[in-house]
Amino acid sequence: MQLVHYAGSVPNFGDDLNALVWPALAPHLFVPDGDDRGFVGIGTILGMPGVGPRRLEVFSTGAGYDPLDRWADREVTFHCVRGPVTTHALGLDPSLAATDGAILCPHVPGLPPARVSGNAVSVIPHFQTIAFPGWAQACAMAGLQLVDPRATPQEVLGAISSSQLVITESLHGAILADTYGVPWVAFAASGNFCVPKWVDWAASLGLEPEVTMVPPPTPDVLEKYGKRAEPFGTTARFPLEQAQAEMQQRVHGGGGSAPRWRSMAAALVKRSGLHQWIKGYGQLDAARTAEALSALAQREGQLSNPARRQELTDRMLSLLASMR
Repeated sequence: MQLVHYAGSVPNFGDDLNALVWPALAPHLFVPDGDDRGFVGIGTILGMPGVGPRRLEVFSTGAGYDPLDRWADREVTFHCVRGPVTTHALGLDPSLAATDGAILCPHVPGLPPARVSGNAVSVIPHFQTIAFPGWAQACAMAGLQLVDPRATPQEVLGAISSSQLVITESLHGAILADTYGVPWVAFAASGNFCVPKWVDWAASLGLEPEVTMVPPPTPDVLEKYGKRAEPFGTTARFPLEQAQAEMQQRVHGGGGSAPRWRSMAAALVKRSGLHQWIKGYGQLDAARTAEALSALAQREGQLSNPARRQELTDRMLSLLASMR
């Protein structure tokens, strides 16, 4: 098989895990003459354009960014998907909801096998959010460790597995923290936050994510991605039914991919003159972000049940071993 995963111009450790996890755990699937099929693993990539193989084997993948009818001409076999939001969107048997494949990382040679002692409180912005300035300054002011999601998987997982708490806007920051038994706190700094994929993964572990709105250190990220409706400082919970409804709009609404809509929204904001208001919104700066992150560092954090994690790990390893 070929590995099918997102590979953009900017690295993102969650997507980059694919090249480490699957060949290590299922080498029998990836042979030189196996290019007629594609293995679709870690990521929110169901319906992703530009996929070469006509036959696709889906294993732990999630929906959320692309219209699902893009793969209508493909022969797709679903072995398991990220969670119940994805099964609902696809009309699949609920039993196919597993969890994110990154839960298998401790079994991969070269990646941390378990949590190690450490006192750091780590902050992991989304890989697109961190492209805007001010995060390093904000974390330094708050005395927190900034983890760049554009670093290698080995570097990011090393930092996560040795943290006492992870404050994360990156979904895979939360997934890997939970995998290693490190409590995590979710935050959103702009409209570039996909609620359905978070709920999809969290629900697979019996959790309902709590997300706190954190003001970014620069208004530029709001000009590009927009601001969520919830005021900064608000902590919101997103029930499964709400996430399923939003997912239906995302993947069946006929509006195309999320990046296209974000670009259109940004253009509308500029034309309306609202970007001048956004740039002055609440005097955004690193100090305000640092204050918000410091408050999150005092939280207890969320963490799934260890028995549930082990159950899902065993199930996924068994499913992987049975694939031919």
